[in-house]
Amino acid sequence: MSKVITPTVRPNDILSEKEIFYLREKKDLNGLGLLLHAWIVIFSSIILYTLFPNIFTFIVAVLIIAGRQLGLAILMHEGAHGLIVNNTKNNNLLSQWICAFPVWSDTYGYRHYHLAHHRHTQTADDPDLSLSKPFPVNKLSFIRKVLRDIFGISGIVQRYELIFKTLLTNDTKKDDGKKISGFQSKNILFGILISNIIIFVSFSAVGQWWYYFAFWLLPLLTFFQLFLRIRNIAEHAGVEDNCNDFNNARTTYANILERTFVAPYYVNYHLEHHLLMFVPCYKLKEAHKLLLKKGHKEDIEIKDGYISLLRSVIV
Repeated sequence: MSKVITPTVRPNDILSEKEIFYLREKKDLNGLGLLLHAWIVIFSSIILYTLFPNIFTFIVAVLIIAGRQLGLAILMHEGAHGLIVNNTKNNNLLSQWICAFPVWSDTYGYRHYHLAHHRHTQTADDPDLSLSKPFPVNKLSFIRKVLRDIFGISGIVQRYELIFKTLLTNDTKKDDGKKISGFQSKNILFGILISNIIIFVSFSAVGQWWYYFAFWLLPLLTFFQLFLRIRNIAEHAGVEDNCNDFNNARTTYANILERTFVAPYYVNYHLEHHLLMFVPCYKLKEAHKLLLKKGHKEDIEIKDGYISLLRSVIV
């Protein structure tokens, strides 16, 4: 059994009770607003192409939609932490049907997996360790990974594993540690199928059935994978070996383009998320400012942008 890092920093060690109370407070309208924003951006991108159909608007739409698909995955992550809305049942329902199923994922399986990542961050028992351990990597290796992503190889392989290995043959676990039966697993697959049929039918209803393949599957299987990879690299790749609660994750400042594609919904404040899991994403930037104000700037690994980050882990 590998060693688990005992938390060395607790919220009360770095924040006052008043600050913790404020950061912990969730507002349903804020969470619902983020869900609405993601889908408005997706449909606005499609409308842009519909009004001005050309190769440029097509590429722009695919890229922006891939970024919002990552946004939906980030909001599913919020739902896995119970941070979209206050009511648990509604939180799980929204996370599952509005965020997870459309991008071929599952809130409950992800929750179990992800909370294990929080418990064992950057240790041998961290289920995400394989995402950060190989770094730094050489340029050729990174280019091969990028090409596999944008040509759909990574996306197809992952969906194959989802359908034929995970959901239909293996037991997965919910966040309470109980196994999900084969019947429940098939229900997850059924939810993914239903949500994607709804998207397909919606496009067909306006006479553009092929939009599902061009503006949903194409970005999901290609640039979504690339943006997801960059996001994963930014969070933990190349952090210090002697990890503690202040440096087992990283915060990366993001400009508007980076927030559009690889860092939607404040996901770039990842160190703050690890220190303060109870903070909804729209308050992570405020949590970051509080940590700086309290003199923790030297404790936190901060990158000035995603290009700077990638340069630091690609040799």
